[in-house]
Amino acid sequence: MKVGIDILDVVRMEKFVQNEHFLEKYFTEYEIAYVSRTRRTTQSLAGIYSAKEAFLKALGIGIGGGIALNEIEVRHEKTGKPYISVTSSKANIVLKSMGIESIEMNISHTDEVCTAVCILKTVDEK
Repeated sequence: MKVGIDILDVVRMEKFVQNEHFLEKYFTEYEIAYVSRTRRTTQSLAGIYSAKEAFLKALGIGIGGGIALNEIEVRHEKTGKPYISVTSSKANIVLKSMGIESIEMNISHTDEVCTAVCILKTVDEK
């Protein structure tokens, strides 16, 4: 099992909400559309960013470790539960080489702070 956690001050994300270049560099079209439909756009954007960082930390590579943030997509089930969808073949190769069988994700935030936790289970775990 591999675990990653990230915490982020929401205020850091406020200045980026309207920055189209930033959004396209770090977020997918789905994520941008998702946060634009929420009442708490900045908190949602911060939560998604934090989830991506937690995922990369769980992989042990972090940002700049070979998988771009826009190659990872945070989606939501009908219940609102977030999950990671890997959108590039490069990222899928990394997951496969590490024996990752499942990804669990959770995001929580207040008006000021958000946090995300990612747990990766490998094929050899029961």
